[in-house]
Amino acid sequence: FVTLLTGGRESKEKAIQHLITTASKSVERGDISDHKSFSEMLSVIEGDMNALAASAQTTIGEMDLTNLSPASLMYYVEHEDERKNPSWKRRMHRFHYGIDIHRIAYLNDLLAMASLSYADKLDDIIHGLQTASDPMELVYCELESQPGKPSHFIALKKDQPIWSLDLEVMIVVRGTKTLTDVITDCIADSVDYRGGKAHSGILRSGLYLTEKHADLLESLRKLARKRRIKLTLVGHSLGAGAAAIAGMEFNDMPNMNVEVVGFGCPSLLSKELSESTKNYITTVVSDSDLVPRMSAATVKNALLDIMEFDWVEMARRDILFSFEELLRVSPGLLSQRSLDSIMSVVDRVLDNYVRPNISAPTTERVTPILCPPGTCVHLYRDGSGISGTIAPCTFFHEIDVTRRMVDDHLIPSGYQQVFLEVMRQYYQDQYFRFDDEEKLKR
Repeated sequence: FVTLLTGGRESKEKAIQHLITTASKSVERGDISDHKSFSEMLSVIEGDMNALAASAQTTIGEMDLTNLSPASLMYYVEHEDERKNPSWKRRMHRFHYGIDIHRIAYLNDLLAMASLSYADKLDDIIHGLQTASDPMELVYCELESQPGKPSHFIALKKDQPIWSLDLEVMIVVRGTKTLTDVITDCIADSVDYRGGKAHSGILRSGLYLTEKHADLLESLRKLARKRRIKLTLVGHSLGAGAAAIAGMEFNDMPNMNVEVVGFGCPSLLSKELSESTKNYITTVVSDSDLVPRMSAATVKNALLDIMEFDWVEMARRDILFSFEELLRVSPGLLSQRSLDSIMSVVDRVLDNYVRPNISAPTTERVTPILCPPGTCVHLYRDGSGISGTIAPCTFFHEIDVTRRMVDDHLIPSGYQQVFLEVMRQYYQDQYFRFDDEEKLKR
């Protein structure tokens, strides 16, 4: 390992290859493809059918969804966009602590690693690691995923100081990409864990990572003759949740210095359990990102809110507006008297056929149990730019049913965009790029 840190290029490559060979012997090498036959995929699904059925029962139960319609969803989204406007967001964050702007560049580097985990080919991951801001060498890669066994890779930081007591290792876990990942997401019932509750499907994934790699990491530490492993776990979406659980397990082991950074991590742990991990787990949430707010309870509550929302007056407004525009651009086709007659019919239809199919308002709501883990960094649009605060994990106990709730979860349209916007705002430079090293040093 000393050769890896101090030797010439040729000797370093030999040392790296030696570590990779050691890792491969310690842990069965991961597959580098994700090609399952249709029959194999059906077999995987059938193996988890009972768990999926139990989770669906927990989430939806005996809910009557007959009053859930595209129109009710469309108008409820409009209602929520109006209610949760920038003024509302600023008010809700008024008493939260702000974030250190200089940490954004570090988070962006880790986001690049999370994005790299979605690569389809092993060569793409190797190239991405070698060209990263802090170059790394791949030690282990598993591109194929199964329910409870997420795709991930392990890398060693290059050019580590020989005098350091720590061996720097990174585990990057892929988020939802394949059908098998969706199955893990959907097994969303909460189960007992460390005196609290955890998302059962993701718990299974995190424990798998720990069991699979604990011996490997200890072998690498001994091989490198280091006192500790400085372990950084990174993930997006499902990968963030699995990384958090694995981080909790690794954090209890001797000779481990653990940090976990997750982007868009699902609701994963009960409140007390989440707060107990604040010292070493960071969850970044992009504005209205759906996933950190999504649990069995919040999904059920959102469905009830949508079905009970009275959108009749909003529909009448849109119909009237359409006919008024027709009257304005083609006055010969429609008179004001005809418009009044049409709207009289519209009112009767809405009152007699639409409003009766809207669920009656109730107080029936479920108290959410699960929250995103650790210290929650919330980056949100404040009306003039991007602001960021440290929000309590319970802040995400309600789904923001908005037009951006899916886009905000994605890496390009969500996390990369808000990171770039907040830095351009800070430097007052609309052309700022994260590869501008001179500017980042200021």
